[in-house]
Amino acid sequence: MTSEPPDRRTVSGQWGPVAWSYAAGDDAETTRLAAQLVTTAPSVWPSYDRIRLSVRATRDPAALDRLEQLASGPARRLREEHYRRAPDGTWLCCGNRPPDTTGPALPRHAVGVRDGRWTILHDDGSGTGERARTGDIVLRALVAAALGALGALTVHASAVTGRDGRAVVFLGDSGTGKSTLALGLARAGGCFVSGDRTLLVPGPGGWWAVGAGLLPRFRWGTLEGLGLAMRVRDAALLRHGDGRCRVADLPLAPAKVVFTPAESERVLGFRTADCAPLGRLVVLSPTAGGTPEARAVAPGATAAAVRAHSLPSDAGFLRWPATGRPAEVGGVADLVEEVARSALAWDPVGHRAEEALARVLADPPGAPPSGRRAAGP
Repeated sequence: MTSEPPDRRTVSGQWGPVAWSYAAGDDAETTRLAAQLVTTAPSVWPSYDRIRLSVRATRDPAALDRLEQLASGPARRLREEHYRRAPDGTWLCCGNRPPDTTGPALPRHAVGVRDGRWTILHDDGSGTGERARTGDIVLRALVAAALGALGALTVHASAVTGRDGRAVVFLGDSGTGKSTLALGLARAGGCFVSGDRTLLVPGPGGWWAVGAGLLPRFRWGTLEGLGLAMRVRDAALLRHGDGRCRVADLPLAPAKVVFTPAESERVLGFRTADCAPLGRLVVLSPTAGGTPEARAVAPGATAAAVRAHSLPSDAGFLRWPATGRPAEVGGVADLVEEVARSALAWDPVGHRAEEALARVLADPPGAPPSGRRAAGP
């Protein structure tokens, strides 16, 4: 890896097999990016099986001016921005945003490979927070591209480690309590891996659950149900007011509260991890009244649920060179054979998360034992 000049700052972290570094000339930029993307628990992905990703950010308005004259062709989407490609392969954020965007626009920037490294070109007028937000989005897209080259599947699911250190992945539609169960299990001694998007990645020994880089975020109903709402209202959080005031003092309360890894540990009482070997898949469905009901699920039905909850990759149009690695495991059919499988019908509002977890983590009648052929280092 190329060394950085002494006036540049570098932060590094890991998501599954991808060991990444991000360098910039602004110490505040790298500090903010580290706060958002570096998990609090050390990675358990084997050190012999890693991919290196190096990203640097630099201010170069003259280069952006040249790219504006050269970039052409159809606009391609990455998150909430459109980009056009220059002849040298660099992608310029063209400012013509998709009509369904909701968040604030990113400042002018470009993404491409320079001197063998992925590089983000910023304008002089970009602020620290804007550059860090751009770096966050681009870095996560590049990690998703690298994992996609390994055969990763992106699913609508939450992931958390159980007492055995293996990942429990909760698959389900919005409102079925994925994040509530993951938060409850993390507070019981596990590590929170991902809240709404999880990557299932083939790796050493089988399949792994890898976080998508999205920060933990929870609705107020979830926080109220676990007795955490008062503590959260008294906290100052980076993503809500830049950590300068209590959440209770914000002009408008957020619908979902977003926590950095350090805030998750300090305020909510759990650690965050980048990945864990996959141990159990749980398919969630809603129910009303009664008690939570857990049952075993056949491999075919579990595979169908994984496919039904598949999501597009966060990589967008970015592509990672072929890894050249031989396939270590098969597809979804093999994935579901390797792990414990169960279904949980429950009401996230009317039922207690502790009771639901106790039922689903005990092997239901007919279920394969927990850890059957489960992945491991």
